[in-house]
Amino acid sequence: MAEKVDLVVIGGGNAGYVPAIRASQLGMKVALIEKREGGHLGGTCLNVGCIPTKALLQTAAMLHNAKNGAEFGVKIKDVDLNYEQAAKRREQVVNQLRRGVQGLMKKNKVTVYNGTGSFVEPKRIKVDGNDGETQELEADYVLISTGSAVSTLPGLEFDGERVISSDNIVTNNEDYPKSVIVLGSGAVGVEFASMYNDFGTEVTIVELLDRIVPLEDPDISKTLQKEFEGRGIRILTGTKADPGSLEKTDGGMRIKVASAGSGEKEKTAGTGASYGGGDAPTGEADGGDTLEAEALVVAVGRRAVTEGLNLEATNVEVTDRGMIKVDEFGRTAEDGVYAAGDVVGGYLLAHAASHEGIIAVEHMAGENPMPMDQNLVPRVTFCRPEIASFGLTRAEAEEQGYEVKESKFPFMAIGKALIEGEPNGFFKVVADADTDLILGMHAIGPKVTDLIAEGVFAKLVEGTPGEIGMAIHAHPSLAEVVAEASMAVDGHAIHF
Repeated sequence: MAEKVDLVVIGGGNAGYVPAIRASQLGMKVALIEKREGGHLGGTCLNVGCIPTKALLQTAAMLHNAKNGAEFGVKIKDVDLNYEQAAKRREQVVNQLRRGVQGLMKKNKVTVYNGTGSFVEPKRIKVDGNDGETQELEADYVLISTGSAVSTLPGLEFDGERVISSDNIVTNNEDYPKSVIVLGSGAVGVEFASMYNDFGTEVTIVELLDRIVPLEDPDISKTLQKEFEGRGIRILTGTKADPGSLEKTDGGMRIKVASAGSGEKEKTAGTGASYGGGDAPTGEADGGDTLEAEALVVAVGRRAVTEGLNLEATNVEVTDRGMIKVDEFGRTAEDGVYAAGDVVGGYLLAHAASHEGIIAVEHMAGENPMPMDQNLVPRVTFCRPEIASFGLTRAEAEEQGYEVKESKFPFMAIGKALIEGEPNGFFKVVADADTDLILGMHAIGPKVTDLIAEGVFAKLVEGTPGEIGMAIHAHPSLAEVVAEASMAVDGHAIHF
């Protein structure tokens, strides 16, 4: 006989365990199903994504600071990276947070099932336990939060040694490659490129489109490329790799690349993965250049995880890209069945997933939540320098018919940025010239992943750049860049 609950959540990542807690707060009896071995909740973010990646990036930052302290009067001799210790600390952070999430489940009386959930009927879920036992749950509501997984290209299958994914990197406890090719320059690609460069690895980025971080404001792409090149990272934009040419060698791998389009294209110089056949080339790559390195990091995107759910037993609809179709409250085409997080597309970010899940369960409970607004999702990238943004770029706003006013304020005019030795980058504000409302913000520089929150809140409450400027910002602080950029929208910046 099936156990009766109010809500079954399939998947224990941010789009699962967070709304499970909120549903419990709203008085629901909640069952959560997680298939990860060991029953570890937190999904990709906690186990093989955001958290372990940022732990390694923190090691990279400390290594960089230790090697470059002489300017500040702090000279450290014989600075070395102990990767095994870095990996050990990474796991300590992950395990502490895992225990914290488990504690939250107990505190909020959420029953956790370690196994795979699938639909028998729209409101009846079978749990194939990792212990070999099978049972069924019956619920008034179901929330699908099965997340996403790393994807690759045909011919570039992951082997964990020569062709590696982000999952492989953050679960490696022994050593790191001394040269890498990073295929793809989205958030994942540039974060690992930055990390490896700070570790002393030779790095080459291969990007199919004409600029790195192509989803960001073009000025951010330009600034990041300049910073990366200054650090010795080689960047090949407008370049495609040939998966069929991949050759694994005793010392690593080699792969051919070529220009992705016609016309003249300059290739940036700098150190990176070594090239076969002589010196590193510049100019056209149409003839096919060969890149060599110890490892190829494939960072070309992620795919929704829906296999095994038996969605055929429901009316749930899926897009051509495999994402579950939902409305602004997370409702699927099946009454009572909701979905949230990476499995529905949008921004594949843990904080977006949490928010979508909360909206879904609040809607189930009749709480009349605000619908999901993708323009309020902060996008943060933890390379060095950091990148953060939300909402529309100027070009996107103008395409949507807005009359735009825009500002761009440099960190070099902020005292705290100079104090911290990070004067490069900027903070940009995009606003509607007619209503003065904020349309988006885009930044690159120190701590922008934290600073962007002020702009998101201002947009949420329909604040204006002028009102941000009216708020008193502490001096000296990095937050002053937000105030100055906001005042600059109307030409009122003080320090630049």
